[in-house]
Amino acid sequence: MKEEDVEQYILALKKLKNGKKELNLPSTESSKLNQLGTLIKEVRDKYNRRLTEFNRLFRITEELNEEIELDEVWNNVYESFQHIIPFDRIGVAELKDAEEGQIVRSTWSRSESDTVKIQAGYSAPLEGSSLENIIETEEPRIINDLQKYLKEKPYSESTRLIVEEGIRSSLTCPLYALGKPIGFVFFSSREPGTYKDKHIGIFKQISNHLSMVVEKSRMMQELRELDDLKNEILRIAAHDMKSPANVIRNYVQIWKQGYYGEVTDKQKEPLERIESTCYRMLDLIDNLMNLSDIESGEMTLEKEQVNVKEILTNFYLDSSSLAEEKSIDVKLDIPEKLPELKIDKNKIIQVIDNYFSNAVKYSKPETEITIGASMSEDSVEIYVQDQGQGIPKDKQHKLFTKFGKAGVKPTGKEKSTGLGLYISKIFIEKHGGAVGAESEHGKGSRFYFSLPK
Repeated sequence: MKEEDVEQYILALKKLKNGKKELNLPSTESSKLNQLGTLIKEVRDKYNRRLTEFNRLFRITEELNEEIELDEVWNNVYESFQHIIPFDRIGVAELKDAEEGQIVRSTWSRSESDTVKIQAGYSAPLEGSSLENIIETEEPRIINDLQKYLKEKPYSESTRLIVEEGIRSSLTCPLYALGKPIGFVFFSSREPGTYKDKHIGIFKQISNHLSMVVEKSRMMQELRELDDLKNEILRIAAHDMKSPANVIRNYVQIWKQGYYGEVTDKQKEPLERIESTCYRMLDLIDNLMNLSDIESGEMTLEKEQVNVKEILTNFYLDSSSLAEEKSIDVKLDIPEKLPELKIDKNKIIQVIDNYFSNAVKYSKPETEITIGASMSEDSVEIYVQDQGQGIPKDKQHKLFTKFGKAGVKPTGKEKSTGLGLYISKIFIEKHGGAVGAESEHGKGSRFYFSLPK
């Protein structure tokens, strides 16, 4: 075609775009132009279809990324990908190292057939198999006539089994993570000739997207297993530490009572320090055991019908002495009548103790702490209010978080783990209640929680 002809076609195409039908071209040239317009339309439609496929793939991948369990990932692939790629069966296998070399082990499968011959646990050596070539080339493999393929390679047990399932064509996509092969996903159809070489681009995209999703799920699963192991070690260690700490505390208490002879003034101070340290250790151990139970999902509530007024009154009588060392006055402010609630008594007492201990810890001597309660139509609110340092507004978001510290220092020599409020929040939320705090820097704080009636 001459240069002037090209310019004439371009001008004609512009007229077509603008809706002008009269092009003033010879009939032969008009015919060629019509053919060119048809071709452009086909290319545009093909591009739009491919763009739709990619957009759908991206959307599905985003949804898959929200899953953590690998089985859920693959079930969602099975239910979502049929709009992108035809199949009647999906199988997944991973590469594993063994004494005899790498093996390919089936980990998941789902099929429209009643009989599934290759299930989770089936394995075969990678070396010498046709899958080895897929790893080397990093390209998807299409077999559109599995019966013919089986005749050519009758030794392939996996092919024989899949043919017995009624599968007639297959697409195998390699899965990679950090540049290394980790396994395969097998799309299979009961119809021969299902998969076309011209679609290899979308197949590679599917393989890449699934590789990222699978590796993320694998890593999350491994992290969860490590976290479970950590929780188990933490539970055992805390349990083993609790007994000797209790023994030391008990011996100190017996010693202070004069069982081993009269306690001198010189001995009294170190004994009190040892006892105080034991209580701090036991508190830390209890927090670690609670944290372990919470994170492992093994925390349970032992609910019983409890007199709330009795709990608060007894706590007030037992704990007031803890504030005497700082000359802090403790008051009880509760209604004449409080309803009985079905709660885990020990855990609720622990929450009140966490609130009260913090109030003592961060209050200055000769101030006041109030333990109180109020009622609404559907809940009971329990609170501990102090006249302490208060918490800066920009630090209050750290309250009730794990290891969260609001930058306020204890007024004595007390220590803090940053776990008490976090554990309290979990305990109360397990009861169906809520926690909260109101604080003004320099004027004190009010920590509260509500329990449904």
